[in-house]
Parts: sequence; structure tokens; C-alpha cells
Amino acid sequence: MNPERIVLGRFTLEHRRIEVYQLSGGSTTSVRLRRVAPEPAVDLGYINRIGSPFARLHLYRAEWAPALRRKAKEHAAQIWAHAARHEAEVEG
Repeated sequence: MNPERIVLGRFTLEHRRIEVYQLSGGSTTSVRLRRVAPEPAVDLGYINRIGSPFARLHLYRAEWAPALRRKAKEHAAQIWAHAARHEAEVEG
């Protein structure tokens, strides 16, 4: 059985629409990236240790320029931080 995907948000990067998500029961300091448009949807990679200075973007197949990698990492980190803040407000 596959773990449930918890979608934290989406962003646009050039022609791509990218979804940022976590797996239920997985690490809360990592997120996964999935291109949802253009179709077909495909997993792009993940960022581990997100929220720390040591966060690193790991891509499965994509060959992206350093500037594009940095933008993807920044967008994903913003979405993760926003979701974490709102989760704390709901639980608190």
C-alpha cells in the first residue's frame, strides 16, 4: 500500500506547474516535488533537511541550471514553511 500524499502547495517554474508534497508518516523535514503540468505528471525529486541551511535538492532525471534549481528550492521551502506555520496554529 502506498502512503498518502499530503499536498502542501504548488508553484509555477517556467512552463512547469510543480506540486510540493509530503508522504504521511514520513519525515517532516523533507518534501517531494512532482510536475503536474504539462502532462503526464512525473516525480521530479525531493529536498531533504528542508528549513535548514543544509537543505539539498535531489532531482531524479531533470538537468536544471543552478539558477533554476535555486528557484525550485526556494519556492518549495516557502510552501513548506507556510504549511508548517499553519499546522502549528491549528494544533496550538
